[in-house]
Amino acid sequence: MDAPVTGQLRILQTTDLHMQLLPFDYFSQRIDPATGLVSLADQIMALKSDKTTTILCDNGDLIQGSPLADYLAKHLSAGAPHPMLQALNLLGYDAMTIGNHDFDFGLDVLRNALRTARFPVVSANLSAVEGPALCLPYAIIERQIVCDDGLSRPIRIGVTGFGPPQSQDWGDKTGKGGILAGDIIEAANRIVPQIRDAGADLIIALCHSGIGAAAPTPRMENAAVPLASVDGIDVILAGHTHEAFPNLTQAATKEIDPLAGTLHGKPAVMATFSGKTLGVIDLDLSWNEKGWAVCGHRVRLEPAVVTPNTQSPVGQQLRSLIAAAHTATLAKMSAPIAHTAVPIHSYFATVQPDLSQELLALAMQDTLAAAIDGTPEADLPVLAATSPFRSGGRGGMGHYIDIAPGPITLRDAAAIFPFADTVCGVRRTGAQLATWLERAASYYYQITAGQRDQPLLNPLNPGYNCDTIFGLSYEIDLTQPARFDMDGSEINPRSRRIHNLSYHDKPVADTDTFVIATTSYRCKGGGGFPALPHSDILHVMHQPIREMLVAHLRDSAEVKGPGQPTWSFCKIPQTAATFQSAPAAQAHLAGPITYIGAGADGFDTYQISF
Repeated sequence: MDAPVTGQLRILQTTDLHMQLLPFDYFSQRIDPATGLVSLADQIMALKSDKTTTILCDNGDLIQGSPLADYLAKHLSAGAPHPMLQALNLLGYDAMTIGNHDFDFGLDVLRNALRTARFPVVSANLSAVEGPALCLPYAIIERQIVCDDGLSRPIRIGVTGFGPPQSQDWGDKTGKGGILAGDIIEAANRIVPQIRDAGADLIIALCHSGIGAAAPTPRMENAAVPLASVDGIDVILAGHTHEAFPNLTQAATKEIDPLAGTLHGKPAVMATFSGKTLGVIDLDLSWNEKGWAVCGHRVRLEPAVVTPNTQSPVGQQLRSLIAAAHTATLAKMSAPIAHTAVPIHSYFATVQPDLSQELLALAMQDTLAAAIDGTPEADLPVLAATSPFRSGGRGGMGHYIDIAPGPITLRDAAAIFPFADTVCGVRRTGAQLATWLERAASYYYQITAGQRDQPLLNPLNPGYNCDTIFGLSYEIDLTQPARFDMDGSEINPRSRRIHNLSYHDKPVADTDTFVIATTSYRCKGGGGFPALPHSDILHVMHQPIREMLVAHLRDSAEVKGPGQPTWSFCKIPQTAATFQSAPAAQAHLAGPITYIGAGADGFDTYQISF
């Protein structure tokens, strides 16, 4: 047998772009050159233009997630090409899959966007119940690989996609039978043999699912690790959770090598979100008469290149696709809806009660209370569960709310709640609420009494899982270990961080019953919280939560005071912990929080005393 010859295949990935085409932050209304597909365009074109055969893919959550996306969903006429799909066509994408948020505006908007794609859109576990197919289950992409003997040889690359099964439930517009969403691992075990039978030499899984637990569970949301164990899959492109992979700060496990960028020994990448980074996998391939095999790999993330003073031709073309809609969006988002006499910010949203979350909670509570008026549940107390969506962390330096005293605009409302979720009214007992809050309290590290320089927050844990339940008061004891891990698995069943849970100064009994206004995402199990039984979902609203917030702010006319004390950390004498926030947070120091000094990556370090 002749010795094998070798060649290279490069795989490029974007994921969770969330309609971030331009390097512009619509929530702060300023240029952000380190984000947006425009900021990656030159790198993409340069990496595609060298002699290495290249495949360019997107992992979904493409058309939702910014005020520009909202404007297009409402004003783009049926049949008109969607600018984000035009952008992918212009850059020469080879394949994409769809994410859960791509369904947020309904199937009609999604179908209209996808119909102009000049490349296959694939998903093995997400499909429409009626009408034309949304996606292909897989596609075969044929390329030529230049080998080290000077000859080019054909390779057939199979590409398939997967999305969270919960996509079927999270969006109100798709939660009534609009889509079918199967288990990721079951779908992979079914489709991979079909792709191999179709002649694929290599299989790439576009996995709009995060890097979570290693052991598979039914209808697992973040299933990238068990997916990588499926025989026949060669490469994993992950997404959904907005994390970076490879990741030098992540701990290695038997299944995950965050330095080499592998899951079960197979190359994997996750390119964060909003065009902040580009995922790059360079595969070394060997060939003999039996076919192709992966014999090596290198995985990296390339940050967006910051070139604010120059515009390449491809960048100018991308900008022209969206210029009119961008201008119209800015005008609409600048419209005032209310006034605030005090600053509204999220610099400390996870370390003390937060006014922006309180405003959102009040809007959800009032709207739900009015909706259930006259029903048997009307006499139950109505609470609201919220979490911060712009609180720094892995979102970066610009990922905060900062509204100065003065007008509150539609842009500010969109910053407080940037998604298209609706409200679900759910029945919960006192015991169930305590467990809910225990899950939320896993956001924090355990604290050692008597120490003053210890970290408070796990940087890998997203702020949107740090729920607060408004209408209750309670304390969080961080000397206790977390009852749940960051994926929602119970790891310390006997541990209790939540203490003094009360309603209107009266202790909450395990059997007390409440109605909670929560998001459709959380209601159906989003973020590693348990999905709520259908029998406990009392009311599903159709009005988007952001519209509720805008209506509440308009009715209130003015925000006059700081947030109410909903929760606090338990007192721990002679003890403090540090955390990161933006330098601008220095202007809002209050209570037990003090400024320490400069931190990493442009953040500053702050301390909270217990």
